[in-house]
Amino acid sequence: MNIAEAKTEIKNAVRIYLKKQDGDYVIPIGKQRPILLIGAPGIGKTAIMSAIAEELDIGYVGYTITHHTRQSAIGLPFITKKTYGGKEYSVTEYTMSEIVASVYDAIEKQGKKEGILFIDEINCVSETLAPAMLELLQNKKFGPHKIPDGWILCSAGNPREYNKSVNELDMVTLDRVKKIVVEPDYEAFSLYAANNAIHEAISSFLALNRDYLFKAEKTLDGFEFVTPRGWEDLSLALKEYENSGIEVTPPFIFEYLQCEEISSAFYSYYKMFGKYKEVYSGDGIENGTLTLDLSSASFEERYAISEILKSKVIAIAESTMILSEALKIIDDEIASLKNGGDFKARATYYENKAMSASRRKKAVYKSVIGVLNDDNPIKKAEEERKYYENFGKEGAKKTDNVLLFGERVLGKKQELTSALSGMIASEDFVAFLAEFGSEEFYRLNDELLIGEDLEKRAKEILGR
Repeated sequence: MNIAEAKTEIKNAVRIYLKKQDGDYVIPIGKQRPILLIGAPGIGKTAIMSAIAEELDIGYVGYTITHHTRQSAIGLPFITKKTYGGKEYSVTEYTMSEIVASVYDAIEKQGKKEGILFIDEINCVSETLAPAMLELLQNKKFGPHKIPDGWILCSAGNPREYNKSVNELDMVTLDRVKKIVVEPDYEAFSLYAANNAIHEAISSFLALNRDYLFKAEKTLDGFEFVTPRGWEDLSLALKEYENSGIEVTPPFIFEYLQCEEISSAFYSYYKMFGKYKEVYSGDGIENGTLTLDLSSASFEERYAISEILKSKVIAIAESTMILSEALKIIDDEIASLKNGGDFKARATYYENKAMSASRRKKAVYKSVIGVLNDDNPIKKAEEERKYYENFGKEGAKKTDNVLLFGERVLGKKQELTSALSGMIASEDFVAFLAEFGSEEFYRLNDELLIGEDLEKRAKEILGR
C-alpha cells in the first residue's frame, strides 16, 4: 500500500486500541498488536506517526533506536538487597529505561495520558539490543519496565535491500505485530504536496516525471538515490534560497537528489520555471493586474503555470482556514476561562504544543497565542473574528482573479483541468469553498466536468 493508505490503517488501529467501554479498553492491552511499518527510507514513515498523534490529539514520543545503547534502552543495573526465606540476598535490578521514562515525561509535559511511542529502525539494531527489541514487540517492555497503558507501540524499519544492518524478525515475533508494508507512490505524494506547500517547481516537475519521485540503485560508486523526503527537504531549502536571493546551482540540487540523472533534469526544469518568477512570487495574479502571453510556450511551461495557479489558490485557502481553526480554539478557551481563568497559562500551554507541531499547526497556535496573551483576550477575539470574515471575502475575490487569469492564458484545456483537480486535493481549499465560495471555480468545475462531489467532500472534511 502507499503511505496515505498506511496512515489510514495506523490511525484506525490506534483509534480502536484506545476505545474504552465501562472504563476498560475494548481490546485488552495484551491483544493490542504493536504496529510494524516496513518501507524504503525517506517515504514518510516517521512523518505520518507524529501527524496521526496530532490529528487524534494524543501524546507522542519518537526514538530512532539505532542511536541507543543497551543501557539507555533497558536501564542501568544496580545491586539491591532482598529477603527470601528469611535470608538476605544481593539482587541485580535495573533503573528505568530512558525510553520508558520519556513516555512518563511526555505524560507530564504534554498532558496526555494516552499516545504513540514510535521506535524507528527497529530491525536495524545491534546484536546486543536485538533481544530487547524482540521483548519490546512481543511484550511491550524494555527490560523489566512496561510501556504505560494507553500508549500504543508503533515501529518502523527498512527492507534489507536498503540497509545491510537489517535483522530479519522471526515468525514468533511477526505473529504478535500488525505488519504493514508500504511502497513509494506518486499519487500519495501529490496529495501530500497539495496540503503541505511543496514548491511549485517540484510538484509540477514530478507530475511530468512520476518515476523520479523515488529511486534507490546500487552502482559501482555506491548508492544513487532520490526519496520523497529528499524532495520535501529540497522544497524547504529552495524557498529559503529564493527568499534570500541565493543562486540555485547543480551541486545544491544534488545534495538533496543524489542521482545525477534526476538532479540534472530537475535543475534544467527549475531554470525554465524561473522564467515565471514574477508569476509565482508576486501578487499580480491575485489582484488581477498581471498579463501573460503563453502562445509560444511549451507544454512544460504551460503545465508549470497551471501548478503555480493551483498553489496560489491553495495558499489563499490555507491562510484563511488556519485562522478559522485558530478561532475555534480561541472560542473554546474563552468559554472555559471567561468566568475566571489564567489566559497567560493557556497561552504557555499552546507555546509548548507548538514546539513539536507540524508547520500548519504552528501557524494555528501562533494565532491562538496572540489572542490569549493580549491584555483583553475577549475583545481581541472579536477583532480577529471580524478580520477573518473580511479576510475570507477578500480571499474569494483573489481566488476568482487567479482562476480568470488561468482561463485567459491557458484556455479550457488539460493544464487548467489539472490545476482545478489539484485544488480539490487540498482539504483547506474544499473547506474554504464551503464557507466563502468562488463563482469562477464552480463555473469552471461545471464546464470542465471535473467530476468531484464537492458538497460530499466538504461535509467529510468539516465533519472531522
